Amino acid sequence: MMHNFEVGYIDGDGIGPEIMPYVRAVIDQVVALTYHGQYGIHWHALLLGEQAAREGDGEWFPEATITQLRALKVALKGPMSSAIGGGFRSLNIALREELDLFCNMRVIKALDGLPSPLKNSGAIDMVVFRECSEDSFASIELAAQSSDASRLIEVLEQELGYYKLRFADNCALAIKNCSQAATERLVAQALSYALAHHRTKLTIVHKSNAWQLTEGQFQRWALAYLQQHHEVTLSTCKQYYQLRSNTGQSIEVEFMMLDRVMQRLPQYASEFDVLVCNNLAGDLIADLGAALVGGVGIIPSINCNNEMAIFEPSHGPFRRIAGQGVANPCATLWAGVLLLQHLGLEQASTRLFHALKHVISHYPQLFQLDTRTHKLPQVSTDAVITAVEQYLSCNRAAQ
Repeated sequence: MMHNFEVGYIDGDGIGPEIMPYVRAVIDQVVALTYHGQYGIHWHALLLGEQAAREGDGEWFPEATITQLRALKVALKGPMSSAIGGGFRSLNIALREELDLFCNMRVIKALDGLPSPLKNSGAIDMVVFRECSEDSFASIELAAQSSDASRLIEVLEQELGYYKLRFADNCALAIKNCSQAATERLVAQALSYALAHHRTKLTIVHKSNAWQLTEGQFQRWALAYLQQHHEVTLSTCKQYYQLRSNTGQSIEVEFMMLDRVMQRLPQYASEFDVLVCNNLAGDLIADLGAALVGGVGIIPSINCNNEMAIFEPSHGPFRRIAGQGVANPCATLWAGVLLLQHLGLEQASTRLFHALKHVISHYPQLFQLDTRTHKLPQVSTDAVITAVEQYLSCNRAAQ
């Protein structure tokens, strides 16, 4: 008797509706080949973004979709528009805020066939954990010359005695926040992942020289949390901490300024393992890391909390090539690999990842820029998917 996993899917905007049907079919294929009817996936169509506005009642962000996501707790999502107007800054941010998807996780790993500006990029294998409920991307913004901005400036100057606003007239404001609760749950998530996947190093990224009371506190709260729940000792060189978990596993914990991380990534990216960052730093580091292993066109992303996970490509909707049949599905396929892993279908996840690596290594032109136009070549989506399907069919034995 087949056990069906209930999984939602959101086609997304731009190239999303072209890619997603292919990817779902590939996921179904690898599950069928691996488990011979023992397991399957029951896909639930969810509307969000342009598709929701077009096929629904005109709403870009339907409440019904949010309700379904809360019930399903797992979904595969295509790329979304960066802004929808009328309130939310972007659909992705709106989704994170509404569902409290406080953690964005990006897997950044070098694969054969992916271009890199580095001579020795093959050892790059890191995961970026980014806090998404606070900091810059989740800040409260007040428009210049608005009554709210004027009132806040008045409070800052007259009631709190804060006179560092050099140009208070016609000045927009943003409030950056950092809390102990948000810091601790992110660190817990990252450490849990590191232990489960036998990672060896945790890098806590901060910018405490500029923001001592927020970024500095992020650093201190992170260390205090680790010390509270595990045995943590300072190394003899005093450059890092050694953490021993309750199960006896050992992980190196280092605290590093954002500046230094950005400086070291282009030369020593292979030295990083699991990075724990606030919102803005995580976004910058993930994008830079992606550029070292083929770009955002290959990197998968997970937006999650302790109960829910949404898997997606990290790239945008690429509207300029939508409808041409040349969209690269590799990042969404990799998101499918992580989805299968999340469902506990490890064998199917491994097989799909092998297929993805095989196709990338045999289609290097997928990620090679044209030196004249500085554009990626246009390889048909169908050709890539067909190559993945053929590899899966020809390699039926468990891998």
